[in-house]
Amino acid sequence: MKAFQAVLVVLGLFVAGTGLLEVVFGPAVLLPGSPEAVPTLDSNYRFFAVMWLAIGVAMLSVVPRVREATTVLRFVSAAVFVGGLARIVSWLDTGQPHGLMVVLLGVELILPPVLVLWQRRLAA
Repeated sequence: MKAFQAVLVVLGLFVAGTGLLEVVFGPAVLLPGSPEAVPTLDSNYRFFAVMWLAIGVAMLSVVPRVREATTVLRFVSAAVFVGGLARIVSWLDTGQPHGLMVVLLGVELILPPVLVLWQRRLAA
């Protein structure tokens, strides 16, 4: 259980931290190629960065009650997984993204099911 909690802490801090950075600094800081966004895109990006920040905080909230927090962990995992599916839609619609985004897509499609299965085993 300690290993699972440690993974959740690392992931939660990474997600919350990058979300906060994206809110404060916008897309030019963390997106590859330092793109400049028009005001509407920047506004939307920062709005969704708060959602990413909230996902990180939700992950951290699971840590002390790993066995009982099934609903929260599944919801967060589902949100990240579906976000990965949205990246596929974008790829098909607009073309292949930067290599970093492809790596993140892989993480978003693999890690959430692993976390859900791991937590299920711990809760049993």
